[in-house]
Amino acid sequence: MVSSSSILPKHTVRDVERLRLGPNDVPALLVRPETPGQHPAAILQHGYATEKSALLPFARELAAYGFVVLLADAWGHGERFPASGPNWMTELTSDYMVEVVRHTVDDVREGLSLLARRPEVRADHLLVGGFSLGAIVALLVGTEDARTAGVVSIAGSPLPDMLARQHPLVRPPSEEARRYIAAHDAAAHVAWLAPKPLLISHGRRDDMVPAAGALRLYEQAQPHYARRPAALALRLYDHTHTVTPEQALEAVRWIAPFFLDGDTDAASSGTGDLAS
Repeated sequence: MVSSSSILPKHTVRDVERLRLGPNDVPALLVRPETPGQHPAAILQHGYATEKSALLPFARELAAYGFVVLLADAWGHGERFPASGPNWMTELTSDYMVEVVRHTVDDVREGLSLLARRPEVRADHLLVGGFSLGAIVALLVGTEDARTAGVVSIAGSPLPDMLARQHPLVRPPSEEARRYIAAHDAAAHVAWLAPKPLLISHGRRDDMVPAAGALRLYEQAQPHYARRPAALALRLYDHTHTVTPEQALEAVRWIAPFFLDGDTDAASSGTGDLAS
């Protein structure tokens, strides 16, 4: 693997491009380097109650390191906010959040397909990341879709841990939602991702997505990374439910070496010896 000390943000970043994603015509943004040739790519998914541009600073940082980055509105968010009927502002139910997760997972998979088809993208070097809801989705996709070459989870958790923390005003999940939650537990399925790179980044005092879920995921993942321990990292910060610029930059600097020249097999197959 390329040493992290030798990785620099050396690429000029193009202006943000707008595009539409998949059969649902999902509004999305594309951020990419000017440099010709093939590049690793990433999907970054925003959190609940925000929209696709929320992670643009993170995306630009990744692009400066050589990534093609896709950001799309989650189901029912941003330009997809419904003109009428239920929405994330009115539906205080676990079932509605599960519905957002389910649809957004499908869209992220469409995003992987779109990136893999682009001529400037290395189809075997596809990173999935996100913040909060986006990190929950990224973990789910990363542990179930073999095209994922690495995951960055910021303030995320396995789905069961998130929904186990019930706000008194939020209705508990229905039986159907409970079945979906149980079937899509990233901690239970982390062996499918290992030993591809996995960064778990979280605030110790997170009051929205408690760090307990991230810690459970890390504990479950460790045995599966025994032969490649440098590809698994837990980073804890002394803050609540947020991502600071420093935290995002540390995430980029940690993940980038796995995907850049000199580690051409590592992101997709997990083979080879790695420096910490």
